[in-house]
Amino acid sequence: MTTTTRTILFALALTLGACGPHFGIDTPDDFVSLDEGTQQQRGYAMRATTADGVVIAVREIDDPRRGTRDFWVEAIRNRLRRAGGYALLEEEDIRAASGDTGHQMRFGRDESGRPYAYWITVFVREGRVTVVEAGGRREVFDEEVEDVRRAIASIRIQ
Repeated sequence: MTTTTRTILFALALTLGACGPHFGIDTPDDFVSLDEGTQQQRGYAMRATTADGVVIAVREIDDPRRGTRDFWVEAIRNRLRRAGGYALLEEEDIRAASGDTGHQMRFGRDESGRPYAYWITVFVREGRVTVVEAGGRREVFDEEVEDVRRAIASIRIQ
């Protein structure tokens, strides 16, 4: 194999590796992964759901300007409260299995007279923002809340 061939293969391997997800997460047993094509169309790197509609999803956002975690938390908080009609109920710092510290915001919202829960956990590392979203109708979300907490805590950011 020539040096040029090795260089091309190495560059291709780096490019392909950069396209894949930069995280691992343990989804609960009663969650089923959704179709990858649909996920990518909606900007998700991963989505899984229960039969009752509780969803856990992960988005990865390139951030070449390297905004701080505080910047991203404030931007998401403002967007959901002002434009989305969500009420911020609680927030706290979260530790990922990879050791990264994230910030979790727990929102609530009523839709058609039914309360919904929506959690967003934000991790920022090396020009990339990893956002873990979880949500569903409040009554069924509350039944899954411990599994959702464990799944979020299991994330391993690379």
